Amino acid sequence: MGRAEYERHMAPTEQEPADESVGGPEESTAERPDAVEAPEVGDAGDDAPEEGADAGAEADADPRSPLEAERDQFLDALRRERADFENFRKRAERERMEALDRGREHVVAELLRVLDNFGHVLKGAERSDDAQLSKGVEMVHGELVRTLEDVGLERVPGEGAPFDPAHHEALEQRPAEEPLEEPVVVEEHRPGYRFKGRVLRPATVTVAQ
Repeated sequence: MGRAEYERHMAPTEQEPADESVGGPEESTAERPDAVEAPEVGDAGDDAPEEGADAGAEADADPRSPLEAERDQFLDALRRERADFENFRKRAERERMEALDRGREHVVAELLRVLDNFGHVLKGAERSDDAQLSKGVEMVHGELVRTLEDVGLERVPGEGAPFDPAHHEALEQRPAEEPLEEPVVVEEHRPGYRFKGRVLRPATVTVAQ
């Protein structure tokens, strides 16, 4: 075989790699991961309007500016502080009045003996022939009673009232002249008193039942 025939015979064999190289890029381009992942770029783009819509919804939900929100927080805190102070003021006033009532109650309880003595003097003056003395004692006694009633003193119901163990102390019991549904006070030996509903001293009585 001559040299020229040999070169002609080998020429197509040397061009085969060139043909493979030409077809190679097409196959590599089709198999590249970038070509498969390209639609994902569109997916990310589709998510972007949703995030923008969420941000717009949040803006619509709270249209206040930062300064307005801070102002509202300050006003809310001020209202709470004012309510707390009002509650404290009412509680302090209530405790002050309770302390005053306890002081008045103590003074009134000490004056009950004076009131009893005035009652004895009044009974003696009524039996006296001196009308002016009787009238004077009655006036002083009435003024003392009214003064004590103005600060909260109350007299416990006596003769004719139903017997109440919380307000009466029975010294004696006697049969009733008529059938009774409950015991009744028929005689008061010493008056009883309450101060704003609290019993200072029970009345000593005779009970019929």
